[in-house]
Amino acid sequence: MKRLTMVAALALAQSGCVTSQEDSPLLFGNVLALEGCDPDTSKFISQGSLDVAGGGNYVMAVQARNIIPTSRVIIIGDTPTNVGGSSVTLTEIIYRYESSPELGLPEEDRVATYAVVPAGSGDNSYVPVSAFGPLALEKLRAVAPASPGVSVISHIKARGRVGSTSNVETNEFSFPVRVFASVCSSPATAGVCSPGQDVPTACPAPTTPAP
Repeated sequence: MKRLTMVAALALAQSGCVTSQEDSPLLFGNVLALEGCDPDTSKFISQGSLDVAGGGNYVMAVQARNIIPTSRVIIIGDTPTNVGGSSVTLTEIIYRYESSPELGLPEEDRVATYAVVPAGSGDNSYVPVSAFGPLALEKLRAVAPASPGVSVISHIKARGRVGSTSNVETNEFSFPVRVFASVCSSPATAGVCSPGQDVPTACPAPTTPAP
């Protein structure tokens, strides 16, 4: 599996979804389930939860597919010439959010990034993606209610270039996260891959006094 480094944001609806943009050479797909911090390519998830009291973000592995062939034939003069396919280099992640009830999240988050997705990469390629951008995460840590929390949807797309020149924009991906804040003085660090991720609470388990 090819691991591609990227920082991004996502997060509300009842299930994750991807909007179609058929003219884009780079397509985001399903969110893979995590075993610890390692993606399981045989399992997908459609939503998550985050206890912001743990201090972390929601971390995902999102399928990314560069549909440019690994090689193709072009005509130079009268001569057919085989050339390699172009990689896609992502340089910016763009987020927008919905919440219910409304939380005053930013209309848009933009984060500079660097990720190279090679030509012909199939569904086994993925990018690590954080569920929220920095502006939204700061706001959520300040206003998230106690459990059961609030539903937040993050819509994400990326911009970059094909090869060294042509600009490119991916399809938009959406993922729902239930966000809440536990009330505890010293949050624990429990979570699937990040503190507070997909756990009932980030607070330490109560201790039983010794007899």
